[in-house]
Amino acid sequence: MDESQHEILDLAQVYALDAVDDQQRREIDTAVQSAPPDVRLEFDTAVRGVHETMAAQSASTAVEPPDYLLGRILDALPGTAAAPAPIALDEVRARRRRRLVAALSAAAAVIVLAVGGITVAQQLQSEDGQPVPAQILAADDVRTAVAPIAGGGSATVVYSKDVDAGVLVMNDVPPPESGSVYQMWLLGPSHEPVSAGIMEADDVSPSTTAVVNDIDQSTALGFSVEPPGGSTQPTGDIFATVNLA
Repeated sequence: MDESQHEILDLAQVYALDAVDDQQRREIDTAVQSAPPDVRLEFDTAVRGVHETMAAQSASTAVEPPDYLLGRILDALPGTAAAPAPIALDEVRARRRRRLVAALSAAAAVIVLAVGGITVAQQLQSEDGQPVPAQILAADDVRTAVAPIAGGGSATVVYSKDVDAGVLVMNDVPPPESGSVYQMWLLGPSHEPVSAGIMEADDVSPSTTAVVNDIDQSTALGFSVEPPGGSTQPTGDIFATVNLA
């Protein structure tokens, strides 16, 4: 994959959050349409992953708005809206950081994930109170990696080595067979596989989201089928890997 194709994939996050103006969106659409089929598929999957990551965050803290709120918003709207000033494409990254931090800071600070039959509340805020997904998406080195899963579906990881974490979104992945679990592994040339958690059949939904920490020394996230409760090292084949280069 050449540099221009990497650049297209880097723009998936800002595109997914509508952090570009109409002209920039058209330019990105044109670039994606001209890209090879595998790049187009990876771009579309990355956009979907960002959408579902934000949806999972927001859903856990969603509350019903008060009845008076809509009226206040409508009363505050001007009669005509000024057209937004165009923004140069080279300013996209700066705008992305502002947009993502604002959007994700308002989303949930906790993702509750059933891991190995035990409900785990994973705190997603750092000491300064900024959600970890917001840090990932706003990082200068943010990357999106996609891989197909044997048996169907895909895994998308939006990650940052600087933040040392990633957000995993699994789409349309069938659950493990009865009497087994999926186990995630952080893989790298400098260390043995490190378990990143297990998922039982009930934990796998059409869209499954998790935060994976301590990725800075790893080059891939792998998946294997293991006995109930998981294993200290993979006992089955790594049937899918998402590169974290």
